[in-house]
Amino acid sequence: MKKQILLFGLLILCMPQAYAGGLVSNTNQSAAWARVLARSATTEIDAVYFNPAGLTKLGDGFHLSISSQTIYKTETIVNSFPFLNEDTYTGDIKAPVFPSVYAAYKTGRWAFSLGVNPVGGGGSAEYTKGMPMIEMPISTLVPGFAGQGVTGYSMDGYFQGTSVYWGVQGGVSFKINDHLSIFGGARYVMAKNSYTGHLKDIQLTVDGSTQRADAFLGGLANEASAGAALATGAGDQMEPLIDPYGDLTLQEAVDGGILTPQEKGMIEGGLKLFGYEQDAIDLMDIETVQGTFYGTGEALATQSQQLTGAAFLMGDQEAEIEQTGSGITPIIGVNLALLEDRLNIGVKYEFKTAMELTNKVEPGKGFIIGLNPDGTPVELFPDGEVTNADMPAYLSMGVDFRVIERLKLSAAYHVHFEKQTDWEDADLLDKNTSEIALGAEFNITDKFLLSAGWMHTSPGTNKDYNSDLSFGINSDVFGFGGAYHFSKVITLNLGGYITTYENAEYDLAYDIGEGLVPYTVNYDKQLWAVAVGLDFHFGGNKD
Repeated sequence: MKKQILLFGLLILCMPQAYAGGLVSNTNQSAAWARVLARSATTEIDAVYFNPAGLTKLGDGFHLSISSQTIYKTETIVNSFPFLNEDTYTGDIKAPVFPSVYAAYKTGRWAFSLGVNPVGGGGSAEYTKGMPMIEMPISTLVPGFAGQGVTGYSMDGYFQGTSVYWGVQGGVSFKINDHLSIFGGARYVMAKNSYTGHLKDIQLTVDGSTQRADAFLGGLANEASAGAALATGAGDQMEPLIDPYGDLTLQEAVDGGILTPQEKGMIEGGLKLFGYEQDAIDLMDIETVQGTFYGTGEALATQSQQLTGAAFLMGDQEAEIEQTGSGITPIIGVNLALLEDRLNIGVKYEFKTAMELTNKVEPGKGFIIGLNPDGTPVELFPDGEVTNADMPAYLSMGVDFRVIERLKLSAAYHVHFEKQTDWEDADLLDKNTSEIALGAEFNITDKFLLSAGWMHTSPGTNKDYNSDLSFGINSDVFGFGGAYHFSKVITLNLGGYITTYENAEYDLAYDIGEGLVPYTVNYDKQLWAVAVGLDFHFGGNKD
């Protein structure tokens, strides 16, 4: 099991990194969102994603929105496991370009829309020093082989991967009356994860000098194999004594002239070589002595096989893996306008996207984590293997209220139904991820407005779910920005946001083979982003 965990850290690179939203779903889908954070009841062009039923409030004609964000995220793991060389590990995740493109055509009661955006992932992850989950099993070689002079270790671990779940959404909105509109549509999701990496040059410090770990373990395997042969041979040589002298002790056999004192000494020397004390040897009869030699031989042969396998796993490895899959997301929505359009309520529900990812792996680059009984390698990512990657159902509800002509307040509430997916570890979640957002927009002039917003995300993760591979923790997003209307045709949106995360710290224990070693792990993240976008309106005024 330890060898399986050794390279398991690569899995973090095949999971989409959500920047705002649920554990895998992105909801930061426009520059306007970046400046106000609560867009679930908007009736502007980015309603294609946030509130598609509200598109009937656009003016007749063609509408287009093009925006992009630049996002940088750092994940930090602080691990107190005593045998690690250091306690702090960081991973840099970045999306220099995070685009969203929306188009809508409104005519009368109807609006037809199209959207393209990264609904999951959308960036690259880089881990220049690996992570504790990868390094901990290697670090346990130090206490495990301290008796053989091992006092330290080093390694070269590096992983880089990209993940993007592109969504292409289309749908139709219909105005039932001046107050009520509905939407029906779907999104086609195309997922692709690709990554490379290596784990190599694992070195052990042995009696002050440096040795490759695979060579060191291979040497111990050879010693164990030689010991197994020696013990089994000694047992074979005692076969003529078993019948009829098997119940005699070695001393009784000497007293009866069956063994010479020199032969007795050689047998005792062999048993002492394998760690048996004289007092225990004196109590053994000849049959027990033979069984002890055979048992020791079997144990050493098994140990040799295990050390040989461990030495193989400590060898240099590279990864070159691609995962692809696709799925369809049905989407429905409702928009309700009241108080002469001063109050607008938007509701959207995205059904679960059933999706699987299929591995495409270069020969020998799926990362070996073990050996089958016949000696063939077991890869972490076998070519052609299929894994579940559902995108959870998603409920979005929002309210926009224009308090006065120049001031609009917004609120939103979202739920990501992750516990209802077919993820292997979905049952470990305490609850579904939820989000609450508040925003405000104030028109300084007819052309220029300022806005700000706040959003709190509460994932359903816990001690059992979170790991170095993927951890969700409570967060607060603070956004600020503005919009400038160059004309009735062109609007510029500028925004930026930072995300602060609530540290998660757990008391854990790791089995090093000789007992559990307690340690603590602390998970933290930091994120900042800037966004810019242009909205174009070719047609009449808003409905």
